[in-house]
Order: sequence, then structure tokens, then C-alpha cells
Amino acid sequence: MALTDAQMKPTFISMLDYLNEHLEKDPVYDWILQETRVRGIPEMNITPEQGRILNLLARLVNARKILEVGTLSGFSGVWMARALPPDGRLITCEVNPRHAQLAADSFAQAGVADKVEMHVGPAMETLSGLDLDGDLDMVFIDADKPNNWGYFAYAEEHTRSGGLIVVDNIFLNGKIVTAANDYMRDLDAFNRHVFAKYGDNALSIPFYKKEEDNLDGMLVVRVP
Repeated sequence: MALTDAQMKPTFISMLDYLNEHLEKDPVYDWILQETRVRGIPEMNITPEQGRILNLLARLVNARKILEVGTLSGFSGVWMARALPPDGRLITCEVNPRHAQLAADSFAQAGVADKVEMHVGPAMETLSGLDLDGDLDMVFIDADKPNNWGYFAYAEEHTRSGGLIVVDNIFLNGKIVTAANDYMRDLDAFNRHVFAKYGDNALSIPFYKKEEDNLDGMLVVRVP
């Protein structure tokens, strides 16, 4: 029997709780989330389910070099860095020095600091002078949304064939669907551009962030 609209949200939350109870957990992620609250850093991290997907995607493409735009607390970065081989490299960009300090502590706490190269400053400026020493295997974009166009263009230029570009927050709690202002219309245009250009090499994965009561999603693109 189909769920009613009123049943949908509590059912989905119970599914998330089920996953949280039964999937293996590492206390380092709880440490990062706790430190995020204690230090007054915005609690805008990806969900653990998204972290698992990023980790698995990185391993599926045998990633050795990953670029992250938007480090925040290091939560997503730890998930990806742990997918890298011992000589792998996570290049991560963060504009806010306070966020970057927590991220550095998170990488150390998780035992992956030796794989991480962090750059502090506006990401577009960082990218313009970045020495990649070869193509990227995967890019994760989770930063200021109006610059998605620029970040994605950089990723397209520098990601190898068969590599992945992942963009977070493509729905913004469903506001993209109605696109009631210029900000939302620009993000909607970005989504439509990527969908049209990449066809069946692109997909979206919706997520519900229960702590924020926020329905959002990730865009995953395989570079042909």
C-alpha cells in the first residue's frame, strides 16, 4: 500500500535511523561533528550517507588524486581521503581560516593528514594557480553556489576521462524546483546545463538532512 504524504517524512527518517544503527561507524566522524558545534562552525556538513557514497565513488574509479572545493570542517574530506591509496592526494580549498583549522585537526584526528594538501583563500584564486601535476580522478564541489559554473568548468578541464565530478546541494530544500528569484534561477540553469550536456553520464541522488529538515541532493557526472 502506498505511503501517504503525511507518512513519507517519518518513514524516511526511520530509514535513516536504521542505517545509522546498522552501518559500521567510526568515532572520528562524531568527533568532527562535535567539534563543529563546539567551535561555532556552521553545521552544514554532508550526511554520513553522502560520505559513504563519496568514499565508494572514489574507490570505484581508483582515485589517486581528488580535488575538493569547500573543506568546511573536513568531514567530507576525511571520507574521501580514506579512499585514497597511501600515496594518494586530496587537494582541498577553504576560504575561511577558522574552518580550515578545524579541518586540519580533523585530518590529523583521522590519520589522513599526510594525504591532504589544503589551500586557504578564495577557491577560484586558488584554482587559477594550482599545480595539479596531472589530471584529477574526482572532484567534489560544495562551496559558494554562484561559483558552481566556474568550479565545474575547472573540473571539466582537469578531470580525466572516466573520472567523476560531484556537486552537492543541487536542490536547496526544493527551492530550485520553483526557482523564485535570480539566485535560484541561476542554480537551476546550472543544473539544466549539466543535465543537457552529459545526458546519461549524469545522475542526481536526493538526500534528506533530518538535522536541518532539508531535502537536497548531489549531482554525479562521469567525464566521457
